[in-house]
Amino acid sequence: MAGAPRRRRSPIIDVAVVALGGYLLYWMFGDVRYFLQGSEPQDLGDAAAFVDKGLADDLDDTYVVLRGTPDVQHAARLRLEPKGGGSGRTIGYLRIIEGGGSLFAAIPRTTEAAPQQFEGVFEGRIRRLADSPNFAAIQQHFDGERIVEERDATSAALLDALGKRQGDALTVVDTGGQSLALGTKATVTLVVEQPDVQVQLGRSSFDSQASAEAAVAALGFPYYAPPEQSSSRFYSYYVRLPAGERESAQAKLSVAAVIPEGAKPADPSVGAVILPWITSYPVPASDITAEGGKFSFVPGDNAKPGFDLQDGKLVPRPLQGGKLVLDPGDVRAVRLERPVVVDPQGYVIDVGVRPRDRWLEVAMWCLVLLVVGWNVASLVAGWRARRA
Repeated sequence: MAGAPRRRRSPIIDVAVVALGGYLLYWMFGDVRYFLQGSEPQDLGDAAAFVDKGLADDLDDTYVVLRGTPDVQHAARLRLEPKGGGSGRTIGYLRIIEGGGSLFAAIPRTTEAAPQQFEGVFEGRIRRLADSPNFAAIQQHFDGERIVEERDATSAALLDALGKRQGDALTVVDTGGQSLALGTKATVTLVVEQPDVQVQLGRSSFDSQASAEAAVAALGFPYYAPPEQSSSRFYSYYVRLPAGERESAQAKLSVAAVIPEGAKPADPSVGAVILPWITSYPVPASDITAEGGKFSFVPGDNAKPGFDLQDGKLVPRPLQGGKLVLDPGDVRAVRLERPVVVDPQGYVIDVGVRPRDRWLEVAMWCLVLLVVGWNVASLVAGWRARRA
């Protein structure tokens, strides 16, 4: 008597295995692609030049070498615990300074107390930050550090950038020749050395505001007396005092000041002092414009616009349409400040990971491929049996 025919496995199981295996093949293919890389890394050169060219090129799962400056101060340490127990490992994440928030390096740390010294050469597997399994932790750490990137530029470079600006995007070349893209959260600070000086007269040396103002008027130069004297220790005035006259003016004010017995030399309520007057105007990068070859922006609530000379007197400089207009020649320095935010489309380099190190993942991928192929063949055989 012939044996009963063997019962076939349900095709639903084959379909489920193929679907799951297909997902694993797709998810693990990056390791296969990296394993097929050559033994020599692709040289990306200097990080600053690499960023200037843009990060749009697809370098996922490429064996690379990159040179840059590590930001050791804000390094992150992540303790990775394997599933199912066993000893974990520590990965140090470094921001590469030239990349802002777009370039990072993941470096295995042998111990928690490993020295924070790096050569600035990063060789290994490069991947998009968003594809890193630890992206959320990287983003949380570095965004939480509130890092601000600071650069210096010239007024000419800023004026040129404003003339070329399209929309809110502003790219300024700093004093080192590097381009810095400023977004809506970036700040441009204009530092102006005013032509006037600030004179402070101690309240212990001048018995009234009238006597203090009389001493300033006796200098013979245009001045401005603020209507409100907010300091409880000294009176403050602004004087259009030429640089060559400051020494003699200091001597005249010192003679007019009454020095109480036992007064301390460093006490601001005693004596007279002449200070250079430097003002800083921090402005959101999206709000500063160039009009007629000059900088134009809305000053902050506490900003002092400076003074103009009219009829031999100093008068507060008027705003033009609610904006302060500054000549580039009056700007002593330009500081660019950009908050560093982790860019998901940036890159992270897994330092020390070479293509040949992925052989186990490739073996597993091949095993999954074999299982998927066997189940596909089973589905085809079942379909043909039904057709017959």
